[in-house]
Amino acid sequence: MDFYTGNINNTKISEVKIGNSRDVYIQWLITKEGQGTVYAVRRFVIKPKGFIQMHYHEYYESLYIIKGKCKVCVGDVKQVELSAGDYIFINSNVKHAIVNVGDEDLEFLCVINYPENMNITSLNENC
Repeated sequence: MDFYTGNINNTKISEVKIGNSRDVYIQWLITKEGQGTVYAVRRFVIKPKGFIQMHYHEYYESLYIIKGKCKVCVGDVKQVELSAGDYIFINSNVKHAIVNVGDEDLEFLCVINYPENMNITSLNENC
């Protein structure tokens, strides 16, 4: 395939089910199954007061914030606040959580690689 185009309005949206995550939705925009890539591009929307529970996985990820404000907890002690235009890289097997701390939807793109093990391990820890 030489190229691929799409629109988020025509892309399936699913609820994220990582532990006790709340009010989080994902769209898989570019995938190895659909486009034969070695990476995936995903779009997330987290509603106000929504969050992705603390978790870790073998794939690394890069997030780019399109809209809204969030707190990202990474590792044991790091808390970072991000807003539109900010980005963060989270390495493989580093625990992390994302909380929408704003009054509007948080929207971000997330690019990941495809390791052999795509499992996600949720942790009972607060951000």
